[in-house]
Amino acid sequence: MDASTFRVPPRVAALATRQQLGTLVAGHKGAHPVVECLSGLVIAGLLFGASAGVYWVGQFFAVKPLAMLFLLLVLAGLAAAGYAFHLLFRPYVVVYHFEHGLVWTRNRRADAAQFPWFDEMYVSRKEAKATAAGLVTLDGRELDITGADKPDYTTFVDRIEAVMVSRRRLVRTERRGPAGRGAQGIGLSDRALAVIAVIGGGALVAAIAVPLSKAGLPGPMAAVIGFLLIGAGIGLIGARVDGRIAVIGGIFAAVAGIVTMIAVARAVPYVNQYVTATVVLAAEMGIVSVVAGLYQRLPALPPTRARRRLAGRLGWEFLPALDVPVPGPQSGRRLIGVQEGAPSVQLHDVLRGTVNGLPVLVGDRHRRRPRRSDPVQTVWMVPLPALVPYFPHTALNPAGQAAGRPFAITPPWWVEGSFLLCEGPGDPETIVAWSNALTRIVAEMPWDTVRAVVSGGPPA
Repeated sequence: MDASTFRVPPRVAALATRQQLGTLVAGHKGAHPVVECLSGLVIAGLLFGASAGVYWVGQFFAVKPLAMLFLLLVLAGLAAAGYAFHLLFRPYVVVYHFEHGLVWTRNRRADAAQFPWFDEMYVSRKEAKATAAGLVTLDGRELDITGADKPDYTTFVDRIEAVMVSRRRLVRTERRGPAGRGAQGIGLSDRALAVIAVIGGGALVAAIAVPLSKAGLPGPMAAVIGFLLIGAGIGLIGARVDGRIAVIGGIFAAVAGIVTMIAVARAVPYVNQYVTATVVLAAEMGIVSVVAGLYQRLPALPPTRARRRLAGRLGWEFLPALDVPVPGPQSGRRLIGVQEGAPSVQLHDVLRGTVNGLPVLVGDRHRRRPRRSDPVQTVWMVPLPALVPYFPHTALNPAGQAAGRPFAITPPWWVEGSFLLCEGPGDPETIVAWSNALTRIVAEMPWDTVRAVVSGGPPA
């Protein structure tokens, strides 16, 4: 909405004044969690109603396809209801676009930043319409602009994107994902993991639930405790070892939730079972939202130990932190957490060595001490024999060639000033492989020809 039709609460106006943000340009109210939840519950109600209809028909025609359809509709209804209650616990975000910055409220808690403090923006689009957008500040604060179904959404996002572009800040087409360190995989197929989960996980659940039941605990409660403990344990292990294992932990926890709904419904038979299941599901989604929020705030797993081992194996040097130059403004845009005009940045958990006769530097960039939900950017820097204007690997001819050799290959590098740079995942295998590829590119690239091509002149 434009400033003339948008009401600014006093606390927002006071914060904007303290931050010297100027006059209001526009505002946008995001999706309201209550409305989103009610919409989801309507869909769940339709699915449950359809399942009741199938059940009624099944009383006259006892065939297996109807039983399967009934089960699928019930599960779909539970999934829709669970997602609806999950939406209920999402924040309600209102964004106020001022002349020199943004103020946003998340469940009435206000925050603000001037435009120079915004690091980057992401805007996802379907054709010309914005479908998702958000920003992140230099110190790691995230702002998601919700409510993509509202008529003013694309116009509001376009205004902010124009400001970011004018300030030469990076605008991506999607949000950066979290670092996800630790879950590098254990080398087993999905089928093998599924078999191990069913057999091993089931045995562990029984090992917990059976003794509890024999000790006098009701059977359903013992089963819930068994599934919940094993689910939580598998999930934590999976977060450190293999993301697929974490999914298996979530499935065990979901089974615990279903058993809880059944047990509560039997414990209070005088209350409608659908009402009981709905109340229990809402409580479970609230607990899940709180636990997920706390988990995302936990510190990310540092790569220090793995980097030290890799340095020892390769004969490289490990440094906890190192200040490196920013090669130029384009690199400053592409590296996260770099203030406008900063001459240098700090890399963390740095490896420094020699590959193919050339020095290479690998380290991590982050905006703050990384949390589980924060992106961490691993950066490669290889010095060049001479200064070169900025160009990405795609700036060569369509075949990615210079002097007949292909160089537009993975990893997607770029050049600016006296460095060839690249960003990517920071696992040891990728560090070794990409260091080898990038140093080969620097060693084999005909730099006189490249400078002429980038500058628009004739090749040497």
